[in-house]
Amino acid sequence: MTTDSTPSKKRSLLRKLLYAAAAVILLGSLLASYMNWEANHLEFSENTAPAGCVPGLSGLRILVLSDVHTNLPLLEKAAAMAEQARPDMIVFLGDLYTDFLRATHAGDYITQMKRLSSIAPAYACLGNHDMALVDNVERILKEGGFTLLRNSAAFVTIPRLGNAEFKLVGLGDLREGDFFPDRCMSPRELGEESVMPTIVLSHNPKGRELLGGYHWNLMLSGHTHGGQIKLPFFSTPLLTSEGETMYSGFHPYEDKQVFVTRGIGYIGPGRFNCPPEINLITIP
Repeated sequence: MTTDSTPSKKRSLLRKLLYAAAAVILLGSLLASYMNWEANHLEFSENTAPAGCVPGLSGLRILVLSDVHTNLPLLEKAAAMAEQARPDMIVFLGDLYTDFLRATHAGDYITQMKRLSSIAPAYACLGNHDMALVDNVERILKEGGFTLLRNSAAFVTIPRLGNAEFKLVGLGDLREGDFFPDRCMSPRELGEESVMPTIVLSHNPKGRELLGGYHWNLMLSGHTHGGQIKLPFFSTPLLTSEGETMYSGFHPYEDKQVFVTRGIGYIGPGRFNCPPEINLITIP
């Protein structure tokens, strides 16, 4: 007499499938928890610019913040870190809010911006997410003590460096069609000797590709979030968009330099192998 083993085989297969599903759910939950933890683990990064990238400003210390994306707790952590850094100036590179999130607690953001601007002269440009909430963002920056540069320039003097002077340009956002370098930058044909050192604030590093006719030395950018998700053994981050090849750190571009910060905030499930950061850049 033989026994039909089909029901027991089905039960065994179902059990294996249930175990596999439980394992996937558990691993997914652990991964999501880790990505959320990393996304809120702010790092303080010190970066030295390549030698000679901005002539005449040796020793200049610039604190760089970008891409808060409606994350007030991380902005508070950034302000606390900045208070210990002793920079000569502070720059914010846009995306204070995330445009599809409700903008609230503007007063709390103003408080943190005031903390930052009390440390050193503070300047800002706008990002693509800021444009949908531009009136609110501009109010926060201005009441917070930041000089907003929107397709405009300021001439900055650094007393600690013997009153060394340079031009600081802030461009509007490239993606949102608010990018007008002709309003604030010197034509390149004037010659390198006839214009002072120039640092450009541009939320999107892609802006570099439209500045071939203008004089500048260093561009400071955000927007990329560093790629946000960097898988092991892959050189390119998972979330790099628009064909961008400059997603974090210093990158040479023609005879100039572009620096891209990973930024403070994030969009989506979190970060992996790409923690948020604020940066202290030193010009050698």
